[in-house]
Amino acid sequence: MASSAAGSAATSSLVARAKRRAHRELLRSTRNPFPSRRSRTLLVHCGYHKSGTVWVRRVLLSVIRAYGLRQQEGRTAAIRSDTDVAFYANAGSFRREQLGGRRFRGSHLVRDPRDLVVSGYEYHLVTKEAWTQRPDPAYGGLGYQAHLHALNEHDGVMAEIEWLASGTAEAMARWDYDQPEFLELRYEDAFAHEQATFERLFRWYGVDEEAIALALETVDRVSLKRGGALPNHARSGRPGEWRSRLAPDHIDRFKELTGDLVVRLGYETGPDW
Repeated sequence: MASSAAGSAATSSLVARAKRRAHRELLRSTRNPFPSRRSRTLLVHCGYHKSGTVWVRRVLLSVIRAYGLRQQEGRTAAIRSDTDVAFYANAGSFRREQLGGRRFRGSHLVRDPRDLVVSGYEYHLVTKEAWTQRPDPAYGGLGYQAHLHALNEHDGVMAEIEWLASGTAEAMARWDYDQPEFLELRYEDAFAHEQATFERLFRWYGVDEEAIALALETVDRVSLKRGGALPNHARSGRPGEWRSRLAPDHIDRFKELTGDLVVRLGYETGPDW
């Protein structure tokens, strides 16, 4: 009896997936968000951990699903020739050669790395992401999350600075900010002017007015000012939190590890911040 029920459930799941696939293919064959009905532009988004990636993905998905577009996570594999949207949650993994010579329109979003320290610290204390639970010799066999919990807040923030400097900050420093295919965006501008920023983004992508309107409806629905794309995923998200959370020795260590990064990103005009 149990075996029969399980088999029936598996069959139903396969049928449901097949129906969704057929519906997606129908949409893809009959709808196109681009003014040219003969071609589809490859869209590429590159972001960073705790830089609004879930938020941006949710808005992109509203258009992807409505038009039956194909999304691919951009990591180390080549982007398939039938992919419409390549989403790099870690911009450091983007490589042009992965695109196989295809023409594309891209977006790249950064956030003040000092706020990334604060946001990352709070998030890593509670997230269920598997990598934070994995034992690591660097932390005496503890996972990164357990390591943070073993520290007081001051030392935990210092550990987060070290973690950020060796990953996200390094990737931000390596990024080429003069690539003509990429629209450069800042999280802080998107937070302050959500509708205007996403309208600018989707116009840059070159989609039609219907697709832009659909995206902006989603922007309103998942506004960061109302909690963002996922419940409990985003905190306040307000820029400048670092000013009340980083102590002088935190700032000294941050400068030591990241150099003039915040100046290069336009968040400061000189080193004496």
